[in-house]
Amino acid sequence: MLEKEPLKEPLIEGTFGRLFEVPIARVLDVLILHRGYDLSMKELAENAGISPKTLWKVMPKLEGMNLIKHTRKVGNAKMVTLNIDLNPVVDHLVGLELEIPLQEFKNERADRSV
Repeated sequence: MLEKEPLKEPLIEGTFGRLFEVPIARVLDVLILHRGYDLSMKELAENAGISPKTLWKVMPKLEGMNLIKHTRKVGNAKMVTLNIDLNPVVDHLVGLELEIPLQEFKNERADRSV
């Protein structure tokens, strides 16, 4: 039986990674927080705190849901970005990425004032 490799600390900690603690959530966080910019697969893996091998395992799911798009190739590096073009799912994910921490902050403030 194959053991799962332990997750490293991500360079960027986002809402989904914090809530779900799985590699695909961390990748989504990085893509959402870097939306509009393209990242190499190496940069994406490093920022998410996962190995390149793990990234290659989750990429087909992200591609299948049309959440990412390949933008260009720089040398041998494939560049990807969040697919913000005509994808309502991405709009909802971005909204959640921003709204959930706001709600957590409001709840924390309410708890302190009680």
